[in-house]
Amino acid sequence: MGIKSALSNLTEISKKISKGCISIIDAASKQKLKVALISYYYQKPTISGVGVHALNLAKYLAKHNCEVHLFCHGDTDNYYKENGAYVHVMGRILTPACDGFSKKRLEYDIFESNVIKEIVRENLKRKFDVIHTHGALTKAAFILKKVYKLKWVHTFHAIETLRVKDLSKEEKQFEDLISWIEHTTNYCDGAIFVSKDLSHNGKKQYALKSTKVIPNGVDFELFQYCPITKKNVLFIGRFSKDKGIDLLPELIEQIMMIKDATFTAVCPYNSAEGELKEIRELIAKSEQRHKERLRIITTPQDQEKLIKLYQESQVYIQPSKYESFGLCILEAMATGRPVVAFNVGGIPEVIGDAGFIVNNKKEFIYKVKQLLENKGECIRTGKNANKRAKIFDWDLIAKKTIQFYEEAKT
Repeated sequence: MGIKSALSNLTEISKKISKGCISIIDAASKQKLKVALISYYYQKPTISGVGVHALNLAKYLAKHNCEVHLFCHGDTDNYYKENGAYVHVMGRILTPACDGFSKKRLEYDIFESNVIKEIVRENLKRKFDVIHTHGALTKAAFILKKVYKLKWVHTFHAIETLRVKDLSKEEKQFEDLISWIEHTTNYCDGAIFVSKDLSHNGKKQYALKSTKVIPNGVDFELFQYCPITKKNVLFIGRFSKDKGIDLLPELIEQIMMIKDATFTAVCPYNSAEGELKEIRELIAKSEQRHKERLRIITTPQDQEKLIKLYQESQVYIQPSKYESFGLCILEAMATGRPVVAFNVGGIPEVIGDAGFIVNNKKEFIYKVKQLLENKGECIRTGKNANKRAKIFDWDLIAKKTIQFYEEAKT
């Protein structure tokens, strides 16, 4: 009986080994999923949440054995491989000008025309399994789907027709154009929303075939817990009203009332008109008054510098009036920083019970000042924030995205 039992066990082990070998051979012989990621923003340094998302998605899709081609905008045409992904850069056509908003919209249109040509060339080598668009640029994918029958997935990082309502008067002049372009998403094969709140609003706006909530992610290879050492408030965001930039002049003055407190804002500012110009002038006056205690950085910073800024902060703020997710919030949480933000969009889903959600300007300013005076509370909240951020690890997000690609293909 002992010999028979041993032989039986050996037979079972042999079968398992054979099955395992077959699985390995199948996996090795299976053709890689070929994905085209289209994101105007990607080239470093970029402060765009969409650009950072595209960077990380490309990196982690490549790690999970996808053939990734990313199509983005840059100063000059370029092609290179980075983090396992092939990057196709469409060079700038127009020169920067004072009339930034209209030039930007025209540049978007030219960019998408170039993307179509580049994807057609690459598609001839081997057909793309999925085209995945990000942000407000969807015309290229819409045309490629119609002509080449390619499967198309779109990630909504915002509902542009809703976001535009919180922009300046100058930006609002393109509201009808933005609405017209975004409605092409009704033809996509699958839509991803980065928060439940965004999904709720998106389903009311559009007739989408298939939808899924897949949140943004944070790269824990880069963003790690760091002890608090400086009494500094940090803000990172576009110089735009939807990011709450109009709150900064008053908030800065309140923070400066606290002994030894400092304030750092990374808010890239080119030329602007009307309301935004007035806000920038108010902030400039504060810079003159408070000198080294106030640092306003008006150019995009690379990821390494942003990580250092998170580490040098005690409190991170997000005064956005519209925010579908809040990538900088997540990065600050991963670094171990308490976050103060308004109760809008997907922000509560990100912060959970590991930060502070407020409902008005008075509460916002009060909480920031309170945290600056209580380092212990900042440390406790920051540790909870770091733990919560781990549910948004990019490795998990990439796996969910690949699964959705497979669903959209069928």
